[in-house]
Amino acid sequence: MSPDLPVVDIQKNSRERLRITHTTYKGRPYIDFRVWFVDEAGDYQPSRSGVSIRPDQLAEVMRGLALAGRELPTGGA
Repeated sequence: MSPDLPVVDIQKNSRERLRITHTTYKGRPYIDFRVWFVDEAGDYQPSRSGVSIRPDQLAEVMRGLALAGRELPTGGA
């Protein structure tokens, strides 16, 4: 896997964030959604919790997120 190119960080709580990155594996591009956590030294490290998708899957994932968002009750959780 190549070094990740960060796109956005979404803070989950004081010790975790969801980081979306562009990455390459075996010469192919992917979009990676991964939970990063604060280690004992105070630095963020990637966890095993996450998923990588091919760029051609992005539209379907975005459609699914939009559908899921519409089904949430208004006013937040």
